[in-house]
Amino acid sequence: MQRGYRLIKLQSDDFFFPMANSKGYVRENRLVMAKHLGRCLQLWEVVHHKEGVPKSDNRIENLELHTVDGHNTITAMQNKIDALERKIKELLQRNN
Repeated sequence: MQRGYRLIKLQSDDFFFPMANSKGYVRENRLVMAKHLGRCLQLWEVVHHKEGVPKSDNRIENLELHTVDGHNTITAMQNKIDALERKIKELLQRNN
């Protein structure tokens, strides 16, 4: 595991090996998306977990492909939503 992501070891003759790091490992979510698309992912392509946590839920229906900028926008918006939900919960508890 690397920061919550499952790592898969690929053999050098694997079609998806170009996506692997210098030790031959690739994040499982990237491998699942690449296999779904039938091609290797580019470095600027980011695989986003729709449900967020856990990052080990690598079912294709839980994954979305984005650019780095698009993913950063999604992450920033989700952080704002999370902060607002915490604030609402805090205000509701204070008023009860």
